[in-house]
Amino acid sequence: MSVPLTGLALDALTTVPPAIALFGLAVAVVILPRRVGHAVAAAVAIGTCGWLLAVPAGTYVRTSLFGFEVVLFSVDVYSRLLAVAFGFIAAAGTGYLFATGGDRRQTAYALAYVGSGMGAAVAGDWLTLVVFWELMAVWATVLVWHRSSDWSVGTRYAIYHEIGGLALMAGVLLHYAEVGTFLYGDGITAGLPATFAALGIGINAGFVGLHVWLVDTYPRTHVATSVVLAAITTKVGAYSIVRAFPDGHVVLAYVGGAMVLFGVTLAILQTDMRRLLSYHIVSQVGYMVAGFGIGAALADAGALAHLVNNILYKSLLFMVAGVVIHRTGEESLKKIGGLGRAMPLTAGVFLVAALSIAGVPGFNGFVSKGMVLDGVEKAGFDVLWYALLFGGVGTVVSFSKFGYYAFLRGESETEYTDLRSIELGVLGSVAALCVLFGMVPTLLFGLLPAEGVVSAKPFAGKQFLKAGGVTAAGVVAFFVIRTRLSHVTPVADLDIVYHPVGRRLVAVSVAGAGAVEDGINRVGERIRESLRSILVAPTGRDGSALSTSTSQSIGVGVLAVVLVLVLLLAVFVI
Repeated sequence: MSVPLTGLALDALTTVPPAIALFGLAVAVVILPRRVGHAVAAAVAIGTCGWLLAVPAGTYVRTSLFGFEVVLFSVDVYSRLLAVAFGFIAAAGTGYLFATGGDRRQTAYALAYVGSGMGAAVAGDWLTLVVFWELMAVWATVLVWHRSSDWSVGTRYAIYHEIGGLALMAGVLLHYAEVGTFLYGDGITAGLPATFAALGIGINAGFVGLHVWLVDTYPRTHVATSVVLAAITTKVGAYSIVRAFPDGHVVLAYVGGAMVLFGVTLAILQTDMRRLLSYHIVSQVGYMVAGFGIGAALADAGALAHLVNNILYKSLLFMVAGVVIHRTGEESLKKIGGLGRAMPLTAGVFLVAALSIAGVPGFNGFVSKGMVLDGVEKAGFDVLWYALLFGGVGTVVSFSKFGYYAFLRGESETEYTDLRSIELGVLGSVAALCVLFGMVPTLLFGLLPAEGVVSAKPFAGKQFLKAGGVTAAGVVAFFVIRTRLSHVTPVADLDIVYHPVGRRLVAVSVAGAGAVEDGINRVGERIRESLRSILVAPTGRDGSALSTSTSQSIGVGVLAVVLVLVLLLAVFVI
């Protein structure tokens, strides 16, 4: 779906990548007064959504980069929808940053980060994607560091994503060696190129075992930073699966199922609000990875729809958590309670987000999750279908727990300020889209792959039975295990292995480098002593010093021999 344009307007919108607008806004918010800068940034970011909807499908901007043919701006059904979602979240994130006291530099970093994500989304070749991929890592790291008392979090984030970026780059270069172009085609070449690409994509998407950076970072940054981060990195990773593996891959499908079960299990056991939400990023991205991994039309369209819906309700959940943390000063669900009475608007927005992620009828998650499950079932992946279904039950348990402890249990002894007008505007607009896409899914279907939408039946009777069963099972399960959950100590993740191993690796590397340096110094000293004995005043047999001319002749002779050997070696190597 696009808005028809003609003439100069069309030329202007189809020759400049929209990410440029967000980079420009990053500069503007630093220069302009805080209120004006944030207002302009939010307005222009929304404008990029209209821009992307207006550009005709098939539009591309082809040029050269580093001497290679590249496509900086390519519009198709996948890139358009993801970029539009990023434009919206740039606007909502800007408003939330302003409401939560974010300064101008923090907003600038956030806009540059979202702009990098948008650049990756509309890239039409692997080289451009890798460039924006690396820019995402840089701006995200700077954003994490800003207003953080623990720089190690940002450092670990950077290390993980540089490893992922190098792996993706290796896959892309090996692919280029095989096909001779960076332009997108039929996916990454099978074998070693695809393996490296999958590893790089897997780190960004939060595959099980490669996800530690996510749950280590998101709960420990500024609350507004968490909102922006949660919407971009893992979604670009999931989207990249379509480019690398357009026909899907069975291994990726089952990796997605593992992500769903692993993420939801760890989420249930958490008491830190943002850590719980971070594990649910792993779980929800698992639905996307499973859908894209199947490669069939319905599953593919469902995964893309779920990607966009997840950007909405996951951002909204992080916004709610941020408001609660901002008001109470507490991160743990065990230390708060009864906020529903003190903050009814916040509780209402949370309910919309929780029902959306749980896939309750009338909310956007119900539509996209149903499409993924139907696509998996239609493709005959029965085990995977049950994994995704059980993951849905776990999701209901998680958000029953979140809602119960934060808003229902007990009574708050303190009167807290509910959503202020700007917060209500931002959170309310995101919540409205969650409901709108759930009630009128055709609004989203117009932007999805047509061949997948044709077989989608979001309001079929079986969808309501399935969603109702999952919701009922999850609510009952929570109240059955609620008492036991209250005594569970939050379960540690692979960071209990990764971090000590990382520290040990650093220690060993430093010690090894020191040993090598000492060895080189010793060898160098011996060489210097040997040369000194040859070149500087050597003695004759009787112990008397040789003449200066004799000494120089010996030295010149030794150097001549060395030069000859070097030249011979160079000839043979070449």
